[in-house]
Amino acid sequence: MSRHRFFGIPFLIAALTSLMLVVAVACGSSSESETTQDSSGEASATSVPVATSAPAASVPASVTRQEKLTIAITDMGNETPTVWQEYAFGKAYMRFLYDAFTGTNDAGEVDKTTGAAIDWSMSADAMDWTFTLRDDIKFHNGDPLTAEDVKFSIALTSSEDSVASYAGTVRAAIADPDQITVVSPTELQIHASKPSGFLNWFISDIQGVEGLIQPKNYTESVGNDEFAKSPIGSGPYKFVDQRKGDFMEMEAMDDHWRNGGSKFKTVLWRIIPEESTRIAALKAGEVDVISVSRERAPQLREDGLNIFSKEGASVMGLYFHEQWRDDSIWKDINVREAFNLAINREEICEFVFAGQCTPAKVYPWPDIAPGTDKSLTPLPFDPVRAKELLDASDYNGEELAIRSYPRADVPEGPRFIEAVAAYLTDIGVNVKIIPTEYASYRKERLAHTLDNGSGYLAAPNRPLAGFVGLMRVLNHSTGTFTSTHDPEIDRLIEALEAGVSPADVEAASIALYQYMYSQFSHLTCCNMNISYATNDRIESWDLGKRVWDDGFSNLVQP
Repeated sequence: MSRHRFFGIPFLIAALTSLMLVVAVACGSSSESETTQDSSGEASATSVPVATSAPAASVPASVTRQEKLTIAITDMGNETPTVWQEYAFGKAYMRFLYDAFTGTNDAGEVDKTTGAAIDWSMSADAMDWTFTLRDDIKFHNGDPLTAEDVKFSIALTSSEDSVASYAGTVRAAIADPDQITVVSPTELQIHASKPSGFLNWFISDIQGVEGLIQPKNYTESVGNDEFAKSPIGSGPYKFVDQRKGDFMEMEAMDDHWRNGGSKFKTVLWRIIPEESTRIAALKAGEVDVISVSRERAPQLREDGLNIFSKEGASVMGLYFHEQWRDDSIWKDINVREAFNLAINREEICEFVFAGQCTPAKVYPWPDIAPGTDKSLTPLPFDPVRAKELLDASDYNGEELAIRSYPRADVPEGPRFIEAVAAYLTDIGVNVKIIPTEYASYRKERLAHTLDNGSGYLAAPNRPLAGFVGLMRVLNHSTGTFTSTHDPEIDRLIEALEAGVSPADVEAASIALYQYMYSQFSHLTCCNMNISYATNDRIESWDLGKRVWDDGFSNLVQP
């Protein structure tokens, strides 16, 4: 019996419980071109949409604030609540503590009513931006939020010591904080290092934590280390306490400008990596919200719990790390193609993810994303051809070490890795699975010490502007997490970054997409839903279209 069939048997049992599910694929949103007025009153071209949502109202008198909401997920990023020491997966809790410079809405668009910036304009050459700030935001210690705090925060998040996921994108657009001029407490100007038609996206809360604002005076008075222990933000909740690896507690501010006042007095985040323990805690009433695997979601719905899903929201892929090294097994394109042909995406979707996914084409674009070539198809399952390619390659039995870990967005990650390892073993690859935590794997990625190593990530869908920032981070030779040093990929990414109009950016994205498809740059697997289970306290929940944050702040809206 082949090894991947062995792994498939338990997954088949789980999959049978989900045959009644219907998977609907949501459409992604993309930017629209507009013209705004600059400070001189003259029109200036820009590529950002105008916000349409209204500011938040005060808490209605009929709403009674409840005592506590408890959320249990597998991990919370670095659990270091500063704008430069936290990466994208910590944004869910960070948006409770901090406000964003450029705000966004649940539709995944920049929004002039949800962030500190209430207006902005861009010069025709996309080199100069002017931002106007709200004048009524205060940090939790009573200090006003000003343009000086914005400049300070951008400098922190783009510093060489920053671990923020998209710091490299901000750094490429604003090479030196001196390019930021504070005109007044409520106005600042940014001169970009190169044409940056999507600069306001890069310093928003649509992707990672790069757009969040940390107070300059308080940080400098207590120092970075002390600030991380007792952070101060301006968000709807203030920090209370934490024990890393266990919990983080925060308390609602009264009458916050973003939501009038939160529904729950306290939010308690609990870290529970084991899914069965999370489910037991939810059923026992110990927690209110949990991340849940696609496999378990149907049964939990039958048990009377609420299931909320973000459909077609991300694409699963494995990285071929450090491809540029002379001894890398992935330097040979035959090996990369063989790996992609070796896995059966249909079986993985059915037996690992309970049918709640579809085979994908190119990582890191979900198939519903803007800027993709719709004529391309997912690679087929062809183990015979995969074996032929491997035999004809430079592969000589070197060990492939795949890191395996659960994540809140992919609780079934370890089972997925077992299935992939089984398929690769069938074509003659020497596979070793290394159980670890995502935070540890991420440190290895940052240090580029994963020679002949691999790990997975489910990359969320995002607006077109989001892919402009993402590609440098993941694939440019200078990117923080790059796996490739390919001059053609660098050229295509730089062409993508140089675009100003949405049409130009989309064309550049498609060209990059097509090239990475032809080069088998990653092991692309499937488009997936993201699901959560809740008790009856949560009657509705818009998970939104922000990246690395599934609308958790909507849970506390009055």
